[in-house]
Amino acid sequence: MFMQLTPQDISGLTIGGIDGGYTSRLLIGFDIFFFRAIAVFSTYTPETILKTNYYPNKIPPLEITVSDVGLSTLEFENLGSIKRAIIELQVATQVLELSTKKIDVLLLDGSPILRRPITNNQRIQNFYQTYLSSLSKLVYLASKNRVKMAWIVKDSRLNLFTRFLGKILPFIIEFLPELLTVDYRSIINRSRDMDLFYYLLEPNVRSMVYHRDFNITKEFDSKFSLYAFYLKTVPFDIPLRVEMFQSNRRNHKNLINDINTLSETILPLSQYNKTYGIPAPIVEADARAKIKEAEIEALFQMIQTRFPTPELMLKRRERSPWKF
Repeated sequence: MFMQLTPQDISGLTIGGIDGGYTSRLLIGFDIFFFRAIAVFSTYTPETILKTNYYPNKIPPLEITVSDVGLSTLEFENLGSIKRAIIELQVATQVLELSTKKIDVLLLDGSPILRRPITNNQRIQNFYQTYLSSLSKLVYLASKNRVKMAWIVKDSRLNLFTRFLGKILPFIIEFLPELLTVDYRSIINRSRDMDLFYYLLEPNVRSMVYHRDFNITKEFDSKFSLYAFYLKTVPFDIPLRVEMFQSNRRNHKNLINDINTLSETILPLSQYNKTYGIPAPIVEADARAKIKEAEIEALFQMIQTRFPTPELMLKRRERSPWKF
């Protein structure tokens, strides 16, 4: 059920991390979003990092999207999260298309699964379709270029494994009489996968592999499937959830070999601190993609000084002189 792994020697490999950030402002006349995404990719040697490159650059520019007022809170959040995901995918695709050096591994922050937004807003629906097509394009390109690509979910709240346990335990309870002394059903119902795997997995061990349902297009779904597993990288942090697309032409043995190889590449990237087991490329990409409030405040002050119109004023609840 679990697989013991050995951290791989990553000397000579070029490994990238992708992350994005966004913030927003609610104005009198419209809503405005600020986005940023970056790729950080490094070539490793036995002793250190040989060279690190950044795309589009070390301090990527802000991308601004304006939306008419009238969005509900949920629509507002949907627009921001979908647009950020699109920009991250576009940066990843551009890196694979433009890089003159072979990229061996590409890690993206978060999960590739974005549920279809429940809204009649056509603009948000169009953004979602753009996300699906961008994801499809990236997966095809990574497969063509033989790039091992995975999404790293830092804080998973899924309960795939606990639901599976809840289904099978009633049939095997007679072999585990100690469970009859506790209300195991209540414990299982309250638990997340991460809770259990924190205790079940040792460092350098991964869980079993799950198949995840996520439909993109019939053509894409016939060629690729999404898999997920948990990987414990360090002793005093929760496991990572790793998700990756694999070709449906790969047999089971090749699929497991690919997953193990990728896991053993992630391990040495994540073991710089015993209490924080996130791959280093993701850590740096996250730090560089963050949009600081000071940046946005300075930008707004400049705009409002040059164009002092009511439409560019923050909503009253955002600019009250009294803070309670």
